[in-house]
Amino acid sequence: MRGVRIKELMPGYSKSEIDQILLSARPRQFSPGTLLYREGTAGTSCFLLTSGSLEVVKSVDGEERVLATMRPGSLVGQNALVAGSLRSASLRAKTRAVTLEIRRRSFQHLLKATQPFALRMQEQIAVAGIRKLRSTTARLALVLANSVGRPGMTVGMLDR
Repeated sequence: MRGVRIKELMPGYSKSEIDQILLSARPRQFSPGTLLYREGTAGTSCFLLTSGSLEVVKSVDGEERVLATMRPGSLVGQNALVAGSLRSASLRAKTRAVTLEIRRRSFQHLLKATQPFALRMQEQIAVAGIRKLRSTTARLALVLANSVGRPGMTVGMLDR
């Protein structure tokens, strides 16, 4: 997990910046189906996925829906740390997954680190948020397009 592999997952970060992340993080391995965190709980850490895949899962009307599949290089769970909010979805291993877990205090320390490094971390968080928003907007457009002319379907149903 160390060295070249992390560098490939984090282009634009210097070796010393990657070393900072590695010193702040704890390697974790998860078997398929293992829950990393549950929707509605407080965020205590985020995860940098180094291998395998993770599923972002949300409960809708008592049914489990997979919202996204995360690939190596993805930083997940950071929104709850940045916003101080509860988890908006659950995260579980789809395949055997290896991550670097960054606890809240270490994450906050990284965001306050040297200027260029902190800016790159903040940019990565912003880009991830933009990608999520675009994906959600595309899904909403698809739901709306499929609901045209369907009796009983209202825009309020999309708020769930």
